Amino acid sequence: MKLQDKIALVIGASSGLGRASAEACAAEGAMVVLGDINEERSKAVIEGIVAKGGKAKFMYTDAMKEASIVETIAAVAKEFGRLDILVNSAGAPTAADEAGWHFQIDMYLKAPYFACREVLPIMEAQGGGSIITIGSLSSVTGSLAQKIEGTGYPAAKHAVLGMTKTLAIANGKHNIRVNCVCPGYIKSELTRPLYEAEDGGAKLINETLKVPLRRWGEPEEIGKVVAFLASEDASFITGQAILVDGGFMAR
Repeated sequence: MKLQDKIALVIGASSGLGRASAEACAAEGAMVVLGDINEERSKAVIEGIVAKGGKAKFMYTDAMKEASIVETIAAVAKEFGRLDILVNSAGAPTAADEAGWHFQIDMYLKAPYFACREVLPIMEAQGGGSIITIGSLSSVTGSLAQKIEGTGYPAAKHAVLGMTKTLAIANGKHNIRVNCVCPGYIKSELTRPLYEAEDGGAKLINETLKVPLRRWGEPEEIGKVVAFLASEDASFITGQAILVDGGFMAR
């Protein structure tokens, strides 16, 4: 129970990597607040956490709205008196057009920025904390966008890693660690069309991408890394891009 008595807020926790992160933190003893727009799915996550002896609750949080993020973080701090762990994991599919470009910047860069901005004073006042943002392979390499409107995702993911490193440098003196988990090809809502292909996505993984471990990653494999980074086991890790990609970027 490496996160016993810790308070964790996971933004984007009702499915995918956010859900896995919430479940992993709860399994290690944290009280987890699920910040999401989907209350029904979040309640299902909470039921699973509670059934395993964990603690969790839902707070409506729209990652696309600054005021909603501000309200949630203030509410968590007021209710629990502290906020030890922030996980930025909101995400949603969108079209590769101009509107989609702006959507991705708002979702993957502005939302983590607003959340970090609000939580940093709380963590500084309480003597420390851990911020973890879900990045991507697109945080560290170019994406396969075919036109300029498709650059929103890699632009945001690159930028959020830059923000991670900068905040880690600025806030190390306050015992606040800031890291970015960069998943490879993981089974999630965003990749469902790929791994639900007739061959289960095997050709993509083994022939096109040549992932050394020769399989898709599971959301739980990201959640466990998030829980590790949130714990004191990672007490000397900050400002890092932690690649969880089956060896893809080793080439």
